[in-house]
Amino acid sequence: MLKLTQKLLKLTAGLLSLITLTGATTPIVTNPTIIQAKKAKKKHYVTAKNKYQFKLGYAYTYNKKKHCYIGHKMSKKERQQFNIPKEQKIQKATSNYDVPKISKFNDTIADKYDLSYFRWSKTKITINYTDLSLKQQKIAQEAINQINNLNIVKLLKTNRKADITLTATNNIGKETTLGLTNNDSVGQTYKNLDLLSKSTIILCNPLLEKHGNNNNYDLLVNNTIIHEIGHALGLKHTNKNNTDIMAPYSKPISNDNFHSIIDQDYINGLAILYQN
Repeated sequence: MLKLTQKLLKLTAGLLSLITLTGATTPIVTNPTIIQAKKAKKKHYVTAKNKYQFKLGYAYTYNKKKHCYIGHKMSKKERQQFNIPKEQKIQKATSNYDVPKISKFNDTIADKYDLSYFRWSKTKITINYTDLSLKQQKIAQEAINQINNLNIVKLLKTNRKADITLTATNNIGKETTLGLTNNDSVGQTYKNLDLLSKSTIILCNPLLEKHGNNNNYDLLVNNTIIHEIGHALGLKHTNKNNTDIMAPYSKPISNDNFHSIIDQDYINGLAILYQN
């Protein structure tokens, strides 16, 4: 959330359950461990010593003889029957920014790169901003072009239901809130990151007009949209430099008074999330 005072971004995580063949429910663990795996001709089986090692998308029964749980990969019909989403396939960016290879994200990495512990499973992400005014739509497209030019993720405009919805309100929530982003998780993880299902970005028109009335409205909206999309992609606030786009008191730098210069911290944050 781009604000004039600090506020923490909240991630709304969806809660899901794995269903065993006997109909009992057990919680999905964030980081399941597969002890052993075997392949049969028709189904893929795994074993787990306890329920905390269950893998998403598998149905388990307890085998008393072997003293372990044996699971098979759920069919499409079984997933629909128990309302279990299909396991997300992870896409990685083809960019080659100089960021480390990560096997599992932790607090050290999250703090260094200002990450919020989530990302999209894909690198091509749809965005709908038809609810904005025509002037704001033009600014939004320019902001999207700037992000796309980084060649890390690709934001694709759509007039239909989208991964990211960019809208606006004429109501004033808090006097310091220029924009707000809400994220929902699919309830699955990758390298300790929650995977997103949708994001909603809300711009506050009265405050944008109030603070952008000194001939810098376009730049302020541009900076706000890039900031909020950063939240929607997995970045959190940074306190490294107040000219950084992800700073809560962001003072954008521009060469033309219309486009914020995207700083290296913003680029590195997206690169480490989506190159890994």
